[in-house]
Amino acid sequence: MKPSFLPPIIRKNDEGGFYLSSSSELDDLYHFILGQAKRLVSAKSAAFYFRNERGNLSRFGLVGDKSSAGLVAKHVFKTRKSILIKKGSHLKDTDGPVAESYIACYVGDEIGDLALGVLVLEGIKHFQNFSEQDLDLINYFSANLNALFKDTVLSEAEPQFFNSLTTSILLLIDNANIHNNNNRLQYFLEEIIRVAVLINTSVDLERVLVMVMESAKSVFRTEASSLLLLDDKKEYLIFHTVTGEKREEVAKIKVPVGQGIAGTVAVTKQPMIINDAQNDNRVFRDVDKASNFITRNILASPLIVGDEVIGVIEAINTIDRNNFSQDDIDTFLSFSSACAVAIQKTRLLDNLNETNLELKQKLSTLESIFDLGQAVLESHDELGLMSKTLSILTKELSCEDAGMVIIEEKNKNRIQVYARQLGIVRESFFPMPESRLFLSLMESGNPRMAVVSPQLEESFLELEAYTLKKNFLILPIAPRGGNLRAALYVSGKQSAHSFNETDLRMLKTLSSPLAKAYENLRLNQEIITKKSIEKEIEITRKIQNNILPNSLIQSPLFDLGVMSVAAKEVSGDFYDFHSFGEDQFSFLVADVSGKSLPAAIFMAMSSSIIRTLSRTTDLSPSELLFRANQLIYEDSQSGMFVTLFLVNYQRRTRTLKFASAGHNDQIWIRKDGSFELLKGKGAPLGVVPQTNYQGGEIQIEPGDILVFYTDGAIEEKNPDEEEYGLDRFIDFIIERRNESSQKIVEDVYDDIRKFSLSEEQYDDFTVMILKFAEVTTFEISKVFPAHPDEIPKLRDFISEHLENKITKPFAFDDVLISLDEAATNIVMHSYKDTALAKPSFECRLELIGDNLKIVLIDEGKPFDRKKVPKPSVEANVKGERKGGFGVYLMETLMDKVSYDFNGKQNITYLEKSIV
Repeated sequence: MKPSFLPPIIRKNDEGGFYLSSSSELDDLYHFILGQAKRLVSAKSAAFYFRNERGNLSRFGLVGDKSSAGLVAKHVFKTRKSILIKKGSHLKDTDGPVAESYIACYVGDEIGDLALGVLVLEGIKHFQNFSEQDLDLINYFSANLNALFKDTVLSEAEPQFFNSLTTSILLLIDNANIHNNNNRLQYFLEEIIRVAVLINTSVDLERVLVMVMESAKSVFRTEASSLLLLDDKKEYLIFHTVTGEKREEVAKIKVPVGQGIAGTVAVTKQPMIINDAQNDNRVFRDVDKASNFITRNILASPLIVGDEVIGVIEAINTIDRNNFSQDDIDTFLSFSSACAVAIQKTRLLDNLNETNLELKQKLSTLESIFDLGQAVLESHDELGLMSKTLSILTKELSCEDAGMVIIEEKNKNRIQVYARQLGIVRESFFPMPESRLFLSLMESGNPRMAVVSPQLEESFLELEAYTLKKNFLILPIAPRGGNLRAALYVSGKQSAHSFNETDLRMLKTLSSPLAKAYENLRLNQEIITKKSIEKEIEITRKIQNNILPNSLIQSPLFDLGVMSVAAKEVSGDFYDFHSFGEDQFSFLVADVSGKSLPAAIFMAMSSSIIRTLSRTTDLSPSELLFRANQLIYEDSQSGMFVTLFLVNYQRRTRTLKFASAGHNDQIWIRKDGSFELLKGKGAPLGVVPQTNYQGGEIQIEPGDILVFYTDGAIEEKNPDEEEYGLDRFIDFIIERRNESSQKIVEDVYDDIRKFSLSEEQYDDFTVMILKFAEVTTFEISKVFPAHPDEIPKLRDFISEHLENKITKPFAFDDVLISLDEAATNIVMHSYKDTALAKPSFECRLELIGDNLKIVLIDEGKPFDRKKVPKPSVEANVKGERKGGFGVYLMETLMDKVSYDFNGKQNITYLEKSIV
C-alpha cells in the first residue's frame, strides 16, 4: 500500500454529514487498528462498526456472534456511551444470554455532528469477563483514535497523511500502555486497600483468602493462583485456596516440603520466578498430571509470620505477557504479606474464640460440678441422687435423656437402670441377656458415640431399645479401688449435630464425682445396714452370753475348764452345767446347725428349753432329750437342728449317766491314760417330732477326765487340707492330763490354731474338760431329837469324828460354835410350836480333802434368811430386840453358809477349810 494512493479517512456526504471511508486501500490500516486494540486487553476478536455514506453502520472485522455484537454497536452509537457487558447477560430483543463478554466504545464527538462509529471487542482470553480497567483502556484508545481521525480532515498534506497517522497510532499505543500501567498501578493500589479493609473487617478466613487470590490473579493477569499451607507436622504443603479452572483437581494434592517450587520457597523463605517451567526440573509435575494443566511460568512467595513460614502463594501462567518480571516480586510480596496477616489474624481470633469457648465450657463444667456436689450433699438415697445428677447431665449436654446402667454387685444376673425420660427419673431392672451394647462397652471400657440408624436399631435388645434414642454417647465407668461396674449414657442430642469429643470430655469430667458419690452413698447405706446388723449381732451375743454360765462350778470334787470361741460374729455352740444340791451335777455341750444369726437365735431357744428341763425335772438324760426334742421340733420353723451330749453325775455313787442327740462321741480318759468314747443313739433335736434316745452309764474314779467338744475342735484343716482329727486331739489332752482343766483347754485351742496356719476359724470351737479330783473323802451322818439336851451330844459327835482331822488353828472352835448356833436355831425357832410328836434333825459330815461340809436338815418352819435384820447392839440394850446375832456369827466364823428349802425340809450348809 502506497501512501500516495490513500484517500482521506473522514469524508462528507451530500447532506454535509461525516462518515469514515470504506475504501479498500484503508483495510490494512483498519486491521492494524483492530489488532492493536485486541492486544491491549487480550481480546479474542474485534470489529469496527463505522458510519457509511448513507448514515448506517457497516462492520469491519470478524466477531463470533454478529447479532449480539451488532446490537451492542447500535446501542452505543445511538447513546454515544461506551459499555462493558458481562458474559451471560441478556440483551434487549434477544432470546438468550450472550456467550461472551463485550467492550463497546464510541468513536466520535460526544456532542456535534462527528459520529464515526463503534469499536467492539468480543471475549477475553483466560478470563470470564473484561474488567473495568479494560473498558477504561479501550475507551482511552478510542477517544485518542477519534482525535487522530479528526486531524485528517484538517490536514492539507494528504500524501503524507498515512505515515503521520501510523506514527500517531503507534504513539497512541505507547501512550495507552502508559495509561494502562498507570491504571494498573492504581488498580493494584485499590486492590491492596480493598484487601486490607477486607482483612480488618471480615472474620471469614476462607472468603478473605479466596478474594485475595482472585485479586492476585486479576492484578498479575494470570490463568490461576493458589495458596498452600503447611500441615501440622510441617512435612507437606496442602492446597488451601485455588483459583482457576482446575481447582478441584489441584486441591487434592500434597506437595512435600523441599520439593517443587512451592516446597523450595517454603524452605528458603525467598520468592522465586520460573519463566520456563516446562524445562525446569524443580517444578513439581504431579500438579500438572493430576489437573491435565500445562504450567508455563510461576511466581511464588512465602507466607511468613514472624520468622516462621506457614505457607506459600503462587501465580501461574501470565496472560498478556510472556514472562513474570522482577518488578512483579515486590508487588506479589504485598499479597503474600496480606495473606499471612489474614491467616495470623484469623488464627489469633480462632485461638481467642477457642480460649473463650474453653473458659465458658470450664465455667459451665465448674457450675455443673458445684451443682453435682450440692446434689450429693442433699441426696439421701440413690434415686434422689440420680434424679438431680441426671437432670444436670441433660442440661449440660443439651440432650433429651440420660441415665446410668449398673451391674448389681449382689445379683450378677440383673442390670439396674436409672433412666431420665421426659424429665422423670425411674428405676428399672433388666435381665442380663437383655443387653448387648452396654455389656460389651463395660467389658472393653471404651466409650461410644453413634447415630441410631435403622440397622443399629435392629440390633438393639430390650435395654438399648428402652434407653437409646436418635443419637447417643455411652461412657463406661469403673472407679479405681471400687466395685462399681456401670455406664453413663446421654441420648437425643437437641442440636443439629450428634455428640462429639467435647461432650465426651464433659461426660468424663462429671462421671468421676458422680461415680464416687454413688459409691459413697451405697457404702453409707451398707454401713447403716451393717451397723444395724452389728447391733442385732451384739444383742444376740449378749443374749448368748447371758444364756451361757457366767462362772464355773467350784467344787473339791472336780476341776472344770471350758473355752468357746465363735467362728463368726456369734456362735452356734453352747454349753451348760448345773449342780442340784450337793450331790448331783449335770453337764452338756451342743452344736446348732448353720452359722451366724440364725444359728445363734436357734441356739438361744434350744438352750433355754434344755436348761429349763434340766433344772425343773428329775428326768434322766435320755428322758430329758426325748422331751426337749418334742419342744424344739415344735418351735423349729427353719429346718435347723441341734446336736447335744448330756451327762448327769451322782457324787455319792460316782455314777455318770449320759445320752447323745446326734452329737460327736465324747471322750472318757481314765487315770492311767487309757480312754473310751462315750456313744449314744438318737437323732439331733428338732429333726423329727418324736424319737427315742439311748445313752449309757459309767463309774467314775478319782483322776478320770471327761472331755466334751464340738466338731469345730477336730475338723480344722491346714493348708494341705489335712484335718486336725480326733486322734491328735485325744493324744494332746492325754499328754497334758496333769495340767489344770482350763490350761489344757487353752493349750489345745492354741495348738489347733498353729496347725491351721490361719487366723480365721473354720467352725465354732467349744471344749469343756471335767477332771475328777484325787482326794480323801469322809462321810458320816446322825439324827438327833430336836431338844436342847441334845446340843451337847451334837458337840461330842463333832469332836469324836473331826477333832483329830482339823489342824488349822482355831478352825475346830469355829466349827463347834457355828454348829451350836445352827442346832440351837433349829431346836428353839424352827420347831417352835411344832405339832410333830418327835421332831428331829439330821447332821451330815462330809470331809473332801481339806474341805469340811456340814449339812443340817430339819422339817420345821421354813427359814428365810432375807427376813433376818442386821444385828444392832443399841436395839438389844434398849430391849427392842432380843438375839439375832447367831446367823451373823456363823457367817463370820465359817467360809460359807447357805440355806435351802425343798418344799418340805430346811437345809443349812456350813463349809470350812480345816487344813
